[in-house]
Amino acid sequence: MAVVYLNGRYLQAERAKVSAFDRGFSYGDGLFETLRAYSGWVFGLDRHLRRLGRGAAQIGLQFDSDVGHWRRVMSRLIRRNELTNADSSLRLTVTRGMDILGTLLPPETAPSPTLFLIARPVEGTIAERQQVGIGVVTVQWGDPFNPFGIKSLGYLYHMLAMVRAREQGAHEALFVASDGSVVEGATSNVFSAANGTLTTTPEESGLLPGITREVVIELARKEGLDVREAPLPLEELLASDEAFLTGSVKEVMPLIAIDERRIGSGSPGPITRLLQQRYREAVEEERSRGVRRARRGGPRSDVRGAK
Repeated sequence: MAVVYLNGRYLQAERAKVSAFDRGFSYGDGLFETLRAYSGWVFGLDRHLRRLGRGAAQIGLQFDSDVGHWRRVMSRLIRRNELTNADSSLRLTVTRGMDILGTLLPPETAPSPTLFLIARPVEGTIAERQQVGIGVVTVQWGDPFNPFGIKSLGYLYHMLAMVRAREQGAHEALFVASDGSVVEGATSNVFSAANGTLTTTPEESGLLPGITREVVIELARKEGLDVREAPLPLEELLASDEAFLTGSVKEVMPLIAIDERRIGSGSPGPITRLLQQRYREAVEEERSRGVRRARRGGPRSDVRGAK
């Protein structure tokens, strides 16, 4: 049985209980982050915690974003679930906490936040899809949808989009705005490549600014690629030489078809392959750097969690 972390305790999943008065349950009043660990090492943890901290500050939610603390917590949870030698995904959920009065407005005295963390093995088919690419379907974007760019618990719209994608035999849904421009995927950000230039939708479009998106932009620029953050019309995406999606668990995922219309050759392109390789190198570089730092006297949990 899986072990989870809830408010400072490691518990068997069936024993983890959250109050019926928790504002996350009642109003979706909370935030979350999805992270990926490689042989126990959580990649990009500082970036994820910065984003979570920014979101918490925007909605007035108490959250301690100390990287050392959360790396220890995550390393221990990974070990307790016997995932140290495997790739795993983690989800950290933070809610405003319990509010017995239950009014829509947050209480004037901030309750203690609910902190919930789970760790699971990464789906084995992701690696296979990275080699051949995936198809997606388009879904009309609710405009405006996410004006703050935060990863709130209100993900019903995204879930329903994924249900539609599955019903149509696709692996992801792309949100398209009323003007025909692509905003993001239900669980990913979108990049197109044409004539050696990468284009990804800008943050002001209302997308969630993904951590993997941020890393890939940095890696692409290091390779000398021109990266534009600009509106991406659906027809321009379809006409691109190649395209890919980014996400913490899916990493760099080739996008080969939209609504059964092929992109480029219908196979992963050279820029996508290059960035897949550079991303994995960045993961290994960060992991190795963290292990070396731990051996010089850093937290013992970092060493155990990185084996």
